Amino acid sequence: MLRKYIYITLCCLSPLFIFSQRDQKAGDPKLVYTRISAGTALSFYSNNNLHSGNTRPGPAFYGNVSEEIRVYKDIFFIGGVEYQRSAMSFNSYYFTPGYQVLYNGHYNYNYNLALQEGRLNLLLRYTGGDELRNPFTAYAEAGYVLRYLINAKMKVTDDGNGKTEFNAITRPNFNGPFFGNGFSSGIKINVGVQRNFLRTHRAWFMQIGLMYGLAQLLLQESFTPSSLLIKSTYAQFGLGYKF
Repeated sequence: MLRKYIYITLCCLSPLFIFSQRDQKAGDPKLVYTRISAGTALSFYSNNNLHSGNTRPGPAFYGNVSEEIRVYKDIFFIGGVEYQRSAMSFNSYYFTPGYQVLYNGHYNYNYNLALQEGRLNLLLRYTGGDELRNPFTAYAEAGYVLRYLINAKMKVTDDGNGKTEFNAITRPNFNGPFFGNGFSSGIKINVGVQRNFLRTHRAWFMQIGLMYGLAQLLLQESFTPSSLLIKSTYAQFGLGYKF
């Protein structure tokens, strides 16, 4: 008799168990998601033409971890940290300490600069479409970037004989500092496409971004010319995962 009641109870509860499992798999939409992304970057530099020339960008890559918070139906706040390593080279003067400074227009020395930068991104994101119903959605982001120069390594060589004149860490400053000479500001715009997994509410995404620096970088060593200013803009191409 007891076995009979157990069977009846299991039969009555089985639909409830099935539905609860289905809801658990689908999950309820969260208010906060984590987004991780990484990719390559294309650098655009412009130097002070009075003191340098032949500016060339080098390889660059970045990584990003952000939190996505729903503010309204299709508007999200994106806050996160980002690391980027980039490189550049240009030709300029090299003034040996103790010798006469002569600006003759001959940029006979090659400068190679490797930069490591940390960023705090504060963006607003607009999504075109319902991420919980559409398998593919597009989005656009825009906002403010707080930049911090972590490290800069510079190598200077003589184009005439290939002699290395300097190869060490340098301490450039942002012209027009914010919170200190190592800090600066930027504006960022991203556009992307997201592949949504409707049952788990997770997603893969691909995006293209543009970060425009608001302050120039000033290189200052005993051998550099005055006002050796560098302006930077970066285009980023990355893949990411939202969970």
